[in-house]
Amino acid sequence: MDSTIQSRYNLRPQEPETNRLGNLISGTRIGVEVEVENLMDPPRIPGWRCIPDGSLRNNGVEYVFDGPIGGSGAQKRVEKLALALTNQGTFGYRTSVHVHMDARDMLWSSVCDLVTLYAMVEPYLFSICGQEREESIYSLSLYRGQNQIQNLLRIFEAGPDSLQEPSWTKYSAINLLSLRERGAIEFRGHRGTSNCYVLTNWINHILALKKFVQNPNKSISRIPKILSVSGANAMLTYVFGDLVNDNQEHVSLSNMKLFEGVWVAEELLFQSRMREVQTNIMHHNIGSRQLSKIKDKLCAD
Repeated sequence: MDSTIQSRYNLRPQEPETNRLGNLISGTRIGVEVEVENLMDPPRIPGWRCIPDGSLRNNGVEYVFDGPIGGSGAQKRVEKLALALTNQGTFGYRTSVHVHMDARDMLWSSVCDLVTLYAMVEPYLFSICGQEREESIYSLSLYRGQNQIQNLLRIFEAGPDSLQEPSWTKYSAINLLSLRERGAIEFRGHRGTSNCYVLTNWINHILALKKFVQNPNKSISRIPKILSVSGANAMLTYVFGDLVNDNQEHVSLSNMKLFEGVWVAEELLFQSRMREVQTNIMHHNIGSRQLSKIKDKLCAD
């Protein structure tokens, strides 16, 4: 039986989402972590905690949201960070931005759909994040590492109880291990920055993934056909809506790589379809023989 992440991992119930969105596209609560180096006297910033980070150089620190928040409240924190760090600190290749998106209200099946969707659009998202992050060992991509996909297939089949190390690593660009501890999905792909516009753009793309899988009028199974028939811009607009208008450069840069992402993700998409079919068959007591026939049909498609 499908269940929410909150109930599956016995997490604290989710607080209501805010309706005051500011420049964000949804009220889903998020947590943000921003790494910065060469900060001799780190300023105090309302809504943020400043934590020393041994992985960084030259007085490197990490600014972390002081508790998850969504909508205009999150937006104001990002604005305060940008203002406080104006002409302060540096953001080299060692620095990054991590965003935790609240998923406690999501069904496990929706999480699987979100991961599949992420795999399809990952080349575009990495173009936004910066090439240096695409090649980082601390934000492993899915479309460039087939082992990642095989691990996900095993997790999808075994269910949420299998979501733990070593079945998955927190150094993936999409870290699912934080679901058990925080009820959140962590996105580790973005390069270090305190730029308000850049951070808002990235956060909105993450929020758009959740909005997509929770929209009954959207379907991840349509995406491969949209890409093949109408092209990258149409596919990405189907997923991200108007966000694509201000990111045309990244659409162009990721155009051909998107075919790789969709090709890799189709393994996950097939697994999702098979899981749904199997559930329906067993629910209606059709039996394993009929299940085998449908498996053969899906493999032939």
